[in-house]
Amino acid sequence: MKPVASGALSDLPIPGRWDFGGFAYGLEPLVLPPAGSPDAVHDDLAGGASVGAYAETSRRIHNLAERGVLAPDVERCDVPDELFWFRWITGHQVCFVVWRLIAQLLDDVNHGWRSPYEALEPIRRYVDGYTAMLLYTGSCPRSIYNVLIRPSMRLRHPAFSGSWAPDYWPIRELFHGRQPSVLWNADTCELLDAITLLQTVHDGVAAKLVTDGRSLLREASVRRPDHRVAGMIYDTYFITLRAPALRHDVVAQLLRRLVAITQDITANGLYAEDDTDERPAELQTAEVVRCENSLVEIMVEVARCAGELAPAELAKPLQSALRNTAAEV
Repeated sequence: MKPVASGALSDLPIPGRWDFGGFAYGLEPLVLPPAGSPDAVHDDLAGGASVGAYAETSRRIHNLAERGVLAPDVERCDVPDELFWFRWITGHQVCFVVWRLIAQLLDDVNHGWRSPYEALEPIRRYVDGYTAMLLYTGSCPRSIYNVLIRPSMRLRHPAFSGSWAPDYWPIRELFHGRQPSVLWNADTCELLDAITLLQTVHDGVAAKLVTDGRSLLREASVRRPDHRVAGMIYDTYFITLRAPALRHDVVAQLLRRLVAITQDITANGLYAEDDTDERPAELQTAEVVRCENSLVEIMVEVARCAGELAPAELAKPLQSALRNTAAEV
């Protein structure tokens, strides 16, 4: 893989073989700029090769699910701990990138680089992507969560909490249903519906996995560390490094993960066969079931929108190629 200044693994996936993590269901470190700081921009993003590579990766995500054609070295994972650990880490990493992309769009609107109307549709797609990743990471059986995942977080810190995620803070008000002021003059009904579904899924996953409703933060007898330390603890648990990174590399890292996740769902399905009885009422609504059945389509749209997230003067070639891809699939 080509070296980059940040050390990010940013080559786009290679068709015909599993290229993520070095082996099936392996993990990769995610390299992101510090939370709240912008991605660097390079004019390579406007080049024809980049445009074609983004579009081809979006096609591949769609074709994997539609045709069920896996790389030759990808098989169903018969080791549940390995499978759901992969999902827990990789799905969260996708969330971190999606949160950054939302923050980037809001910042563009705030600076007048995009109109609220231009930003609204991709923001909604990213919210859908976040919802999809909640379902994906929350797909593990309760037994695996209680024996593997929850203890691993407690070992990292007794009060470990999702509220420590550095990239969540710049957009936390959006996910609590408070419309950002920069979108005040846009029709946000579809976005608010997407956020409502997100909250339903969040509550449902919590009800499924944490049956007594007590998070590690509530159970802990120790105080939360300083917010900077908390952010570093959270990042290192999810194998996330902070360094200057080109926006092209951030998007490429996202696409690598979306292809790997699509391979996983195609090979293994979303839920274990004996997991149906564990899903609470929130996860059995018609809206959530539709989301579950559309996970790959959601990831295709996230990939398309991420490829379009370029400075205004560079975005046109990407927009044309990726919208053509969306029309094809």
